[in-house]
Amino acid sequence: MLADTSLPRFIASSEHIHAWITTPERIAALDLFLRTRFSRVDYLLYLRPQEELVTSGYSEAVRRGARHDFATHLARNGRIDHWRAIKPWLEVVGRDRLRLRLMVPNALEKQDLLEDFCAAAGLDLTGLARPDRVNTALTQGEIALRRRLNAVLPVQAPTGGPNPHYARILRLLGPLWSGSARLELSAAQIADLRARNAAGNEKIRKRFFHHRPALF
Repeated sequence: MLADTSLPRFIASSEHIHAWITTPERIAALDLFLRTRFSRVDYLLYLRPQEELVTSGYSEAVRRGARHDFATHLARNGRIDHWRAIKPWLEVVGRDRLRLRLMVPNALEKQDLLEDFCAAAGLDLTGLARPDRVNTALTQGEIALRRRLNAVLPVQAPTGGPNPHYARILRLLGPLWSGSARLELSAAQIADLRARNAAGNEKIRKRFFHHRPALF
């Protein structure tokens, strides 16, 4: 029970908060739920460069069954307005309880995400086990293989679980396709993506990271 603990801090993390709690009403409901249970509630949000989000998003889309190529994905999903996402949080919880961090090496404590999170959250990283990375982005070879499989087989079975036939073929052929490099944007694609998101990034930079020449 929360009321019985003597621990000074409770930390919760969920990627679903960013995905589903996007309106002022939902944010206020979550904040009220937490504030009735804790004496103080702060929110720590990491912003990732759009060029990394769009490649990661494409990898995840293919993993879930997408067949379209990366150029199509980039055209559809290259607009990633961080300012629009954080603005309702600012309106509801205020700047003093919303703490922004940047997922770029030159903005992270010791250029490390875990070191930075622990420093921002007031935790001592000493003695804590560092977990292995999971759900890493697909290589270009893995993307090519999965796109071919996605064209002929569903990723999921009718029951909603993994398709055993898809998984079996992937297990057999995967090692033959996994050795290529990760998907990366060209310099021109990065420049175009940053231009498309420049206005929102600049608003965040001026309000939270004015000491940086650019947000990312």
